[in-house]
Amino acid sequence: MVPERQETQRLQRLRAIGTLREAYAAALLAGEEASAERAIRDAIDADISECTIYDAIMAPALRRIGEGWASGELSVADEHLATHISTRMVALQRELSRVSTRRLTTRVLLCGLEQEHHVVGLEMAASVLLHAGYDVRVLGANVPIDTLAHAVERHEPAIIGFSATMATTAKVLPAAIYEARSADPTVGVIIGGAAASLRMEATAGTAVCTHVSDAVDIADGLAQRASYN
Repeated sequence: MVPERQETQRLQRLRAIGTLREAYAAALLAGEEASAERAIRDAIDADISECTIYDAIMAPALRRIGEGWASGELSVADEHLATHISTRMVALQRELSRVSTRRLTTRVLLCGLEQEHHVVGLEMAASVLLHAGYDVRVLGANVPIDTLAHAVERHEPAIIGFSATMATTAKVLPAAIYEARSADPTVGVIIGGAAASLRMEATAGTAVCTHVSDAVDIADGLAQRASYN
């Protein structure tokens, strides 16, 4: 049964690559960079290797463009646009690889502060960040503020995230940030939850996450800022 399952998986992967190849070729033919990027990002999300993306998706599509130009079906402008888009996609993969490598070495510490027991959103954010490649550690709910400096010293996070679902929690956030940064002044801070307000971003290196889907982009921004410190 195992060989049969492996063969099924291999065929499914080949079909997925074929579908993405057609999508990428169609994007080049239409001159649509956004569609081309979507195809490449889908390939990356499907764990298709960079070499396979080049060899099995991008190169065949470019050959098709070249054949169209040679036959007079496409103009020089069409060929130049396809080349430009593909050059951008190579740069995109290089950048995504760099970001992925940085994430692997970036630790994020997440917690609900004292009297904060609603941490489902925190767990969701942890899952999203983990799947994006971050080194995530979750302290859980009801973490006393006076333990934060020790936690930062012990775990050495680049980013610390606080859940604030209640007004009482929001009131102690300044003290929590102060305590965390007493151990590491450069640590980035993410604040999430129903009680989080954009006014909380007044402190440098602090960001408010109103949607779990934004957690990775916000963490990327804070991690990049930290690399400049």
